[in-house]
Amino acid sequence: MSLVSWGKLRIFAKDLETPGASWFEIPTPVEDSTGMETTKGDKMEAKVEGGENEDTMYKRSAYALNFNVRLLKNRRNKPFPDTDGIVEHKYAVAVQPEDERCVGIMIDKATISANTTFSSADGIIVEYTADALKPDDGTRQVKYGTVTATGSGSTLDVTFVEDTDDSSEE
Repeated sequence: MSLVSWGKLRIFAKDLETPGASWFEIPTPVEDSTGMETTKGDKMEAKVEGGENEDTMYKRSAYALNFNVRLLKNRRNKPFPDTDGIVEHKYAVAVQPEDERCVGIMIDKATISANTTFSSADGIIVEYTADALKPDDGTRQVKYGTVTATGSGSTLDVTFVEDTDDSSEE
């Protein structure tokens, strides 16, 4: 049993703009390619004479989930169709750690972009970025909790239970 959300993870996505769309599983990402970047929100300062701050405030942070998928002959196509890197539609994206009891990630609404690269060492790699958007219900852009996947193929269902316990044990 792990304590840390690491290892061979699973990524799931659902098209939010296609009625009746089902969750689907992204092929296992290229090793060590999955990560989430946080861009800290801009700092606003209320300065007084002399340059001291009378008050400060930060705008909200921005989040981007990045992962790479290798294309394989007759076995693996792009999970998100794109035209020159632009992926149509908005998607929900969930990340389940190898130990599904560990904390996972849920992005309720994201814009996906693709960047295709090639090298003789790695073949064709598609680098995906899921930029988190403010969800329609106005909650946080990125949520942390338990991601559970049941079924497979067209019967795949992904559920999420947010971790609301802010206490910590040491």
